[in-house]
This record gives sequence, structure tokens and C-alpha cells, in this order.
Amino acid sequence: MNNLNSFRVSFVLLFALVASMLLVTTRANEAEHDHAQHDQAQEATGEFQEGKHYHRISPAVPTDVKAGSVEVLELFWYGCPHCYQFEKYLTSWMQEKAANVEFMRIPAVLNRSWVPHARAYYALEAMGEIERIHPIFFAAIHEQGRRLHDMDSMARFLTQHGIDGKEFKKAYDSLYVETKTKRAKQLVLQYGSSSVPAVIINGKYRSTASDAGSYERLLQLINQLAQQEANLSASSETIE
Repeated sequence: MNNLNSFRVSFVLLFALVASMLLVTTRANEAEHDHAQHDQAQEATGEFQEGKHYHRISPAVPTDVKAGSVEVLELFWYGCPHCYQFEKYLTSWMQEKAANVEFMRIPAVLNRSWVPHARAYYALEAMGEIERIHPIFFAAIHEQGRRLHDMDSMARFLTQHGIDGKEFKKAYDSLYVETKTKRAKQLVLQYGSSSVPAVIINGKYRSTASDAGSYERLLQLINQLAQQEANLSASSETIE
């Protein structure tokens, strides 16, 4: 009889243990499901979370725009296929962006092989040709397979598009380009960026398409944070 009672007690305890384990597992699965549904709902409504879809830059980096404006800055590299893909989205966005948003580009220098493209960007900027040549340069690399990896190869290519090769080389080796390239390196470090393309909103926030979920959502995020910054600026002016 004692053996039978002991068996019954053991069986009841085992049953209770299994039941409690099943309950814990069920609740964990329900919590995970609810969390997933919450994330899906956030994405569906365009809600963005700091630390997930974008990251705060601390300390914030001073901007180069006039009071009342919001700076939106892209970090890119001409050799990056994702940057080239993002370009068409940016081009459309720039035509529709708010009037108080000032868009700028910085050719990121994340390793030594990126330096020639950064110097080429600033050389063309100094020559007043960057807006015209920027899409041509991108397309040459990613559509035509051109190997534009040093000053000479880039100068030869640019002469085919109305750029004086000698003037380009002169600008490429100028103090202006040297200074701008060094500043670009410093800014990338200050922004805490380790990949491209990346966007910086008003020196305070950093995001990528991977963070936001897609190129389209990245642009939505830019608009949301830019509006947030504009509202904050307007509130500060009212208080003063």
C-alpha cells in the first residue's frame, strides 16, 4: 500500500511539473507572437523606434546649415552598389523634400581604397561640376564596369565628359581637396558610421536601409525626423 501511495504522489508531482512547463512554454510563445505582431503593426503604421530603426549620435555633431533649416546628409562611396541603388530613391526624394531641409553628401572614407573617390568628389565640387558628373560617375562604375580607381583613370574618363583632365588633376591635388577629405574622415568617425549608404539627420540621428527596413522606409524616417527637428527648432524660437 505504501508503495502504491508513493507511486500516486510521484505521478501527481510529475503531472504538475509537466503541466507547469507546458504553461510557461505557451505563455512564452504567446509573448513572442504578440511582440512580433507589435513589430509588424509598427512597420505597417510607419512607427519608428530609436535604437532599432535609427540611432542617436552622442554627442551630436554641429551642422552646416542656416538657422531654421534641417540638415540631411548622406554618407556614400562610388564603389558601393547599394549606394548606387539608393541614388534613384534619393533623386526622387530630393524633388519632394520639405523646403527647410538641406541635403548634402559626404564621400565616406572607411578604408584607404576609398580615398581616390573622395578626392575626385571634392575635386569636381571645387570645379563646379559635381552635380552634373555625380550620376555619370556612378553609372560608369556600376553599369559600364569602368575601373575608376586612381587619379589618372578618373582623369581619362572625365575628359570624355567635358572635364579638362589637367584642371581635374590640379584640383585633385589641391589643399582644398586635402582638407575636405580629412574632414570627411573625421565626420564619419563622429557619426559612428561603419557602412554605407547611411543618412545623418541634423547631426543627431543615424540610420541605414537595413535599420529602417527598406529604402522607402528610410526616406519616411528621414522625413519624420526632419519634421521632428523642425518642430523642435520652432518651439525653441518661440520660447526665446
